[in-house]
Amino acid sequence: MKVVTLKLDDKVYEELIKRARDEGFATLSDYIVFVISKHIYRTEHKESYEETTKKSTIVDKIMALVERKVQDSVNPFTQKVDDLGRKVAELLERLEVVEERLFKLEETIKTVETRREEIKVQEKSRKSAIEILKEQKVMFEKDIANKIRNRDSFFARLEREGAILIEAKDERIAVGPSFWNSFVNKLKLTKTNNDDELKKIFDPIEFKLLQKLKESALIVYDGTSKSWNLLL
Repeated sequence: MKVVTLKLDDKVYEELIKRARDEGFATLSDYIVFVISKHIYRTEHKESYEETTKKSTIVDKIMALVERKVQDSVNPFTQKVDDLGRKVAELLERLEVVEERLFKLEETIKTVETRREEIKVQEKSRKSAIEILKEQKVMFEKDIANKIRNRDSFFARLEREGAILIEAKDERIAVGPSFWNSFVNKLKLTKTNNDDELKKIFDPIEFKLLQKLKESALIVYDGTSKSWNLLL
């Protein structure tokens, strides 16, 4: 340990003695060593703090500069990314609109196809005029007057399709070919003109046709030969 000798005037010496005593030091030497050590530590600490602060400031400036440079470099790409994101969003909206329209179009197509199938079924189930005639056997014009507007075309079509067309009194009569042949054959075998007996021989449709032919003078009964003669 080194020894340092200090020359102090009386006033300073007395002040140091007083402070050493007030602060609890046994000797003035101990107090002086304490004061000197404390001063040295504070100076070193201050220099270290200032240096650290200075270094921190420099680092902050460098970081700010680097960050600005990086930001300047990234900004153009960020703008492009933002533009791309906006375009993608617009594209998605358009795709949603297209998808919605496609869905509606598919529903419309399904509806049209369903309706088309229904029409096909209806057309298949819809019977032709000649088919209906074959089922009904006889069609009297007065019976269908309220159902068919163009009856001339209707009866002409029936005749083309094989129906027997009779121009009776006040109306036309269409007769199915099979029914007509059966009616004529039965008529040839009939030997009476008595209505009660005729009703037993002919069914209601046949009897109605027979009566209409009689009214129209298209069939006559020969009492001598007891037979019916068609005048068609």
